[in-house]
Amino acid sequence: MRYIILIAVLCEVSLLSAQNQVPDSLRTFRDSLKEIEEVTITGSRIAQLKKNSVVSVSTLDQKLFRAISASSISDALKFSPGIRMETNCQTCNYTQVRMNGLGGSYSQILINGRPLFSSLMGLYGLEQIPTNIVDRIEIVNGGGSVLYGSNAIAGTINIITKHPEYNFIEVSDKVSIIPNGPVEQAVQVNGAYLSKSKKSGFLFSGMNKTRDGYDRNKDGYTEIPRINNSLLGINAFQKIGKSIELHADFWVLHEQRQGGQYWNGDPQLQADQSEFRNQITSIGQFSGIWNSRNKKWNVQAYTGYQKTNRHHYTGLDHADAWGKTNNVTLQSGAQFSFVQKIGQKGKSTLIGGLEHYYDVIQDEIRGYDYFVDQNITQVAGFLQDQFDLGEKWSFVAGIRTTNHSKVQNLIVTPRAALLFKPNGQWQFRLSYGNGFKAPQVFETDMHIAFANGGISQIRVDKDLKSEKSHAYSAQVNWNRRRKRMLYSSELSLFHTQLLHSFVLNEIPSGDPNKTLLLRTNGSNAEVSGLSESVRVRWHKYLQVDLNLTYQESRFTEAQQWSLEVEPIKQFLRTPNVYGSSTISIFPEGSWSGSLNCVYTGSMLVPHFGGAPELDHDEVLHTKSFWDLGLRAEHAIHIHKFEQTVRIGLGIQNLFDSYQNDFDTSKYRDSNFVYGPPRPRTVFVDLKWVIGDKH
Repeated sequence: MRYIILIAVLCEVSLLSAQNQVPDSLRTFRDSLKEIEEVTITGSRIAQLKKNSVVSVSTLDQKLFRAISASSISDALKFSPGIRMETNCQTCNYTQVRMNGLGGSYSQILINGRPLFSSLMGLYGLEQIPTNIVDRIEIVNGGGSVLYGSNAIAGTINIITKHPEYNFIEVSDKVSIIPNGPVEQAVQVNGAYLSKSKKSGFLFSGMNKTRDGYDRNKDGYTEIPRINNSLLGINAFQKIGKSIELHADFWVLHEQRQGGQYWNGDPQLQADQSEFRNQITSIGQFSGIWNSRNKKWNVQAYTGYQKTNRHHYTGLDHADAWGKTNNVTLQSGAQFSFVQKIGQKGKSTLIGGLEHYYDVIQDEIRGYDYFVDQNITQVAGFLQDQFDLGEKWSFVAGIRTTNHSKVQNLIVTPRAALLFKPNGQWQFRLSYGNGFKAPQVFETDMHIAFANGGISQIRVDKDLKSEKSHAYSAQVNWNRRRKRMLYSSELSLFHTQLLHSFVLNEIPSGDPNKTLLLRTNGSNAEVSGLSESVRVRWHKYLQVDLNLTYQESRFTEAQQWSLEVEPIKQFLRTPNVYGSSTISIFPEGSWSGSLNCVYTGSMLVPHFGGAPELDHDEVLHTKSFWDLGLRAEHAIHIHKFEQTVRIGLGIQNLFDSYQNDFDTSKYRDSNFVYGPPRPRTVFVDLKWVIGDKH
């Protein structure tokens, strides 16, 4: 209850601070309510109205990115219900997204509907991809999205990039300052050209972000690493006649990241402890779409790749710990959909396709006798039928079969979902999805870290078996328009059962400077909870969004992650309560303001000994965090060339709600990090746009 009271107080404070004179809206009220009629594609692999999607889909768009001043995808995802963004390394700050209480490897991340986001790219990719190339992010919580791949146990995140819709040029610059810390600068450039016939066009994107290292506790070792991150990309399309459309996308990302001691020096020769990453990633996609003139048939053929080359160092006491990583993923496939009427008001939408997926990774550190050579091939087919029985009932049944090179038998993953719309205000959904995770070697948790006065390294059980899952969910949606008001709410219940779940257990090590963790099968596990999302919009004056999730995550049998600590059943690094909120004032006016908050509840965090502050392993019960942000913006419109200049000013983590018990010295446990990703930060952002989409 105190969380709800605090949010209400914040909302009241924001209203009192608003100006008495309301500026003219840039759009009509009808345009401001388009989210009710929003088109999504992630729920069932076809474009359809969000309210008609049998699987519930959440959307993050440019309005939210602007309200929270999000520079990257990782900044935005934490404002979606059931999602947490988590920092997992004090030295390099790699992150993972947690959906419905499950780790990052349980979520399927897509780029324009394609699974090109590899496990390696997942370590830093969500922070590397800027929001200026993103049109929106569609999110499906739970296993109802299993048609995209069997790893979608916790859910699916589909990053849908911008495509040219009108002519414009956009330049933005955001400067962020941590008091007594470094300056971060992010420069972004976008532009698009659309032919007069609107049959062809292209969009280019560029970004550069730089930041020095930040040492919070003044021990000479960073809590936030130095980065230099750049992106160049282009999207293009060509229509041929009235039936064929071709799309091509290409991006190149380059990042240098270094943390630890002497974060601007040679990581081996100058630093007693350091992590260094120099990584280049290229991503390309090509697709062709054919639509029949009677609009019954849609056929797509697509192919794409992701290639990452990485030169890295993870060393202590000037160890020879240089390594190289090469990763290539290839995906190609074809998909069709066919729409057939059933009776007078019903219809059937049949979707099917074939996909081929190839993922090869080689990761080597000779000084640690560490070498991963993983080669995975998957061939999959999927078939789904959606029955719309009049205006009230819809039912989806689908199945995906996968031949996985690491699994002996054919893998069959079914899904089913039901939608009931008794009227225009209420929607009821039920869904079930079956999933699996193959016993592959390289995953997000394979990151080499520092612990117990040395390094921690993960080995894989030679008898590791596939992990299977059953995911159930139910949603109740309600929305209503009333004169100048819009109300909407979604209550979601979810339950996921994991069979032979993957766990990390400490095993004896013959080297006192090395901690060994075994990736093996633990007991079964269950994650259950509920998530509530509420939106209230008052014409052009105010919009309030609230998300709150409560869950419990437990193994059926206690798991021993450390040889010095009693086994426990609870999931580590998983709070029972978390949520977010945004309050936007005059969101489309010449003057606008916003308040946002991310709440992270108390959780159990593992802590390996070795630092001066701790000589033994322990499990810490953390405090809760309120990460509060403010932003104000003024937009100036210049009619000549349809120019708009936006000037924004704000602060993130206003109350400096930040971890205060970091380990010190080179012997710290680098995985002992939790809470908000940055301390109090002041920022200024400027944006200049030439062009008008109207």
